[in-house]
Amino acid sequence: MNLPNTARAAPLAADDPRSQNPQLEDLVNFVGYRPHALLTMARKPGVLPAVLGLVQTTLRGDGLIEPGLRFLLGAEACRGARCAYSAVHVVHAAQHAGVGWAALAALPEYLDSAHFGERERAALRIASAGATLPVGDASQAFDEARRHFAEEELIEIVSIVALFGWFNRWNSLMRTTLEPEPAQALHHVGWLQQLWKETHP
Repeated sequence: MNLPNTARAAPLAADDPRSQNPQLEDLVNFVGYRPHALLTMARKPGVLPAVLGLVQTTLRGDGLIEPGLRFLLGAEACRGARCAYSAVHVVHAAQHAGVGWAALAALPEYLDSAHFGERERAALRIASAGATLPVGDASQAFDEARRHFAEEELIEIVSIVALFGWFNRWNSLMRTTLEPEPAQALHHVGWLQQLWKETHP
């Protein structure tokens, strides 16, 4: 897979003091590499810790929604927004969180695929609705989700979708260069490879 450097701004070096952050090191230990997007955000003082705080609160910290579903929600939000870099990252992280490649590959068919239960489908409908602006069919998505989730759980779902709204815009605008480690996900997930090809001609 060709990974050209098309970034509109260079990430900081790993040893740059501005990129030093305990939460970043924790994330690196989880995924196994230093994300270029975060090292680019670190060029603006205050942005990296703010974003990492949101990641910890919505995606990786304690919560009511199980970790695997959190990453599936992120993947669907990125898929719907057609942000290939963010989608590759969250699919790679989802696999680290225990989501199987088969389920990740079946994400575009989540409404009918046996890899997803009704509860997961209900949450993913919200991610699909919130992936683009204007938001699509959110009332129906929430009506269905309320059969499976309490109000506090719905807040967590929307928080995750909103978090990836930030990443989708950042990475699409900055054309962040993909790292080799998460790029391995492209070999396992067909829709992800197709999205990459379509958005990186």
